[in-house]
Amino acid sequence: MPTASTDLMKTFGSLSLGSRLKRLSDRLIQDVVEIYQAQGIQLNPTFFPLFNLLHQHGAQAVTEAAEQLGVSHPAISKIARNMLNEGWISKTPDPKDERRQLLTLTPQSDALVTEIAPIWHEIKHYLDQVIAEQQHPLLAALDDFEQRIQQQGFVQPVLANLQHRISESDIEIIGWDASLREHFCQLNLQWLREFFNGELTDHDERALFTPESYYLAKGGYIWFARCNQEIVGCVALAHQGNRLFEISKMGVDPTLQGFGIGRKLLLTALNKARDVSAREVYLESSTKLNRAIHLYRNLGFREVPHPDGQSIYPRSDIYMTLTL
Repeated sequence: MPTASTDLMKTFGSLSLGSRLKRLSDRLIQDVVEIYQAQGIQLNPTFFPLFNLLHQHGAQAVTEAAEQLGVSHPAISKIARNMLNEGWISKTPDPKDERRQLLTLTPQSDALVTEIAPIWHEIKHYLDQVIAEQQHPLLAALDDFEQRIQQQGFVQPVLANLQHRISESDIEIIGWDASLREHFCQLNLQWLREFFNGELTDHDERALFTPESYYLAKGGYIWFARCNQEIVGCVALAHQGNRLFEISKMGVDPTLQGFGIGRKLLLTALNKARDVSAREVYLESSTKLNRAIHLYRNLGFREVPHPDGQSIYPRSDIYMTLTL
């Protein structure tokens, strides 16, 4: 599997969940195949759920097996067909209803159970050990996630959200107003708490609690994003002298991230910087803020060494500039 440093699929977040689970499943199956081959076992690992169900609970109809395993009827039919072809199961009439066929293990499978049981034991023991060492209870989380998805899926919630998705035209950018001072503070405190345990430097405190003197009085600017009469985002442009400006304190309501609000705020700040003939705009940020870093790069910012060697913010590990 790709290393953490090259695994781009991880950067796709929850959109790649299905693909990552499939990738993990493929790796687990591949390893089991190698273990089986080393022990002279010819059973296809994908047969395990149906094989073990029939071993533990006896003969089953396809419909019953599908229900008990929580998978589709066609999926069980396909596995059963392959197992029949390889001689692991047979079909017998249901004594209670001869119209139904029951799947049952063959003597070939019964003989295999004794041989394969120790292998299953060791596989389970090792995987249980790996899971126990994880920071979060993997199987419990998977149980909870599966239950939620099975209850309602995500087709209807996603379609419903798409119907109510805000568009760029719903976002209005407005300038500073003293009545919005608290919004500027709270929007920024949200991401500081979420990602940096509420870290506040002297510069943060002056910027958030006295923005008029920290930004406006020095030739800087502050904007807010408003949607349906609610303030949902903010950004500041700090004047650092000699036609140099800093993008500062950009925050967006967490429930509305991903709707282009940050992009619209940032473009507003950059357009103002160009209007006042700024020669360069810079920002200091953290690579923890993946979404923000992606936006900065998308709009032309490039990472360069910090001109002072290190940032005034302990949380900052990236310095980016844009020449105008």
